[in-house]
Amino acid sequence: MTSTYDTVKTALTSHFNIPADTVRADSTLEDLGLDSLAVVELLCVLQDELGMTVPTGHENLKSLQLTLAETVAIIDQAQPSARAAEVLA
Repeated sequence: MTSTYDTVKTALTSHFNIPADTVRADSTLEDLGLDSLAVVELLCVLQDELGMTVPTGHENLKSLQLTLAETVAIIDQAQPSARAAEVLA
């Protein structure tokens, strides 16, 4: 997967103490034991970790039924210039 996915996985394991073997691309946020407040906290952590704006107001990010892959896609789509710079590096 992408470096964004790796950052999300690291945030989940280090900040939320979720075992790494349970964090998979097809895991939903709810499967990982996150509630709506934890999702907001995760998005704040990701803004710091990624050094970019995470779309915290994005309607789909309010669903605990999103998979990690879907969450990463939303974050990546919100940052097209950051993704382009990453690809060129």
